[in-house]
Amino acid sequence: MSHHAPSYTNPLIRQRADPHITRRPDGRYWFTATVPAYDRIVLRHADTLQGLSTAREHTVWKRHTSGEMSSHIWAPELHFIDGAWYLYFAAGRAEDPWAIRMYVLRNASPDPLAGVWSELGQLRTPWDSFSLDATTFEHRGTRYLAWAQHHPQRENNTSLFLAAMDTPWSVTGAPLEVSHPELDWETVGFKVNEGPAVLIRNGRVFLAYSAAATDANYCVGLLTADADSDLLDAASWTKSPVPVFRSSEQTGQYGPGHNSFTVAEDGTTDILVHHARNYRDITGDPLDDPNRHTRIQPLGWHPDGTPDFGAPAADGPTDPLPVTGASTGFRYTLTGFTQHGEAALFTAESADALHYEPLPGPGYVPPAGLLRDPSLLRHTDGYYYLVYTTGWEGDTIGFARSADRLRWSHLRDHRLRVPGLARTWAPEFFRDEDGSIHVIVSLDTTGDHRFTPHVLTATSGSLTSWTEPQPMAGLDGSNYIDTCVIRVDGTYHAITKQETTKYLEYATAPSLRGPYTVKGTGDWAGWGNWVEGPALAPLDGGGWRLYYDAYRDGAYRYSDTHDGLRTWSAPRELPGLSGTVRHFSVLREEI
Repeated sequence: MSHHAPSYTNPLIRQRADPHITRRPDGRYWFTATVPAYDRIVLRHADTLQGLSTAREHTVWKRHTSGEMSSHIWAPELHFIDGAWYLYFAAGRAEDPWAIRMYVLRNASPDPLAGVWSELGQLRTPWDSFSLDATTFEHRGTRYLAWAQHHPQRENNTSLFLAAMDTPWSVTGAPLEVSHPELDWETVGFKVNEGPAVLIRNGRVFLAYSAAATDANYCVGLLTADADSDLLDAASWTKSPVPVFRSSEQTGQYGPGHNSFTVAEDGTTDILVHHARNYRDITGDPLDDPNRHTRIQPLGWHPDGTPDFGAPAADGPTDPLPVTGASTGFRYTLTGFTQHGEAALFTAESADALHYEPLPGPGYVPPAGLLRDPSLLRHTDGYYYLVYTTGWEGDTIGFARSADRLRWSHLRDHRLRVPGLARTWAPEFFRDEDGSIHVIVSLDTTGDHRFTPHVLTATSGSLTSWTEPQPMAGLDGSNYIDTCVIRVDGTYHAITKQETTKYLEYATAPSLRGPYTVKGTGDWAGWGNWVEGPALAPLDGGGWRLYYDAYRDGAYRYSDTHDGLRTWSAPRELPGLSGTVRHFSVLREEI
């Protein structure tokens, strides 16, 4: 986001819910939203976003007196497609207000306030059920419709669907149910996913949506897909396990949601458009409360290229950056297995990378096989992912996922198609600086316990598809296992166990796959031999801590470096866990 993002005054427009703002190439902004009477569609335009607050409002269409489109005129969106304007909206019937369906209006005039708005009728989907909140976007030459609809085979209110369009008023092919309300925060009051809004940035397609009842529990969730993926394949999408935008006591805003996106006057700063109330408690049905006000604020971006919604801005001028919670430091999460069991996950956390407290567990037991050498990743979808050794012999690695590090779901055992593969040990996650996700794993293709580190790379944002493993040049043919890699100042640094000598050795390379040059052999760092399972974690204030399993001594030790991995402190035992935990990884997160 721009360092000089503009400031706006909120609320932008009072008593206008489900707001949608679009900016045309001439710089003009067009606004529409739900009015409290639920009886008409209005438009405003201005040359600035703030100018919309005082712009004249025009009624361009009114509800029918009976039949279709005669009640509950909700959530209009204005789009300019192939030289014409289209209004998408939801409506019920006067005789059955909850028979909500989606409808389309069209205006061929260059000016949506001139010309004639023609009724194109219902936007039909394969099911004739409660449906609303249509939005449309184009990606890679295909126009898509996203909307909310009751799935006849689910016991919920609405799911989110996605389909290709053959015209601006019709869909083609089988729709994808891209999300349904399943998480606790999506099902408060009502089981709702609705109000989809799409933003395509940084090689990904982000689909924001709203969830729960339309009171203070209303909030925004986020789905993410790789821009190159098949958007109509459910496996392409991942869901944030937590809301990305929710009520804030600090700013006095409640029930933020039904958002859209636009861009600021500078042409680069993304703007989050949404509604919210400035009080929590509501008397009666929230839908009868008119004070969902349109609000706007700059949308931030995390370093990994995902949107940072922040907190809903307080009444008055917005800050130039989103309101976010201040960091209180770092949290280190350790995942391993124990001295007395290799079929259950052991998890602990620490604030200082030294004193670890176990979390309740075991949080995860695989459905079959072993759980050894687990490695932990926090992905951009908000979930924690685990990769682990599934057996002493075989050609698979296991994957599991969790929203909170406590409750895990087995995803799959992933088979590596390598000729002659006899053993598949010690998989390790590695996230590169470009955001790509890799697994480094030790493979024995000879059957005589001689290992070569290999790399496989995720080819989907959901971590469901991977490249075939490729050997790490320079480390192949020398019996290396348990390879941990970090990248510092553009150089890849590997700490890896030399399985023949039982020492941890050190190598560097210009790329993840090598070629690696071994720079530290034998007892080069003073850690001794009969050691394995190296794990590197960055320290608060700089430097790195290496944890390793001195398995012959029944101890876990650590050693620190502050000069770019050249020299290391004398090893010490890890307090509390030494002698209990085996081969673990450590993940540091800012909190």
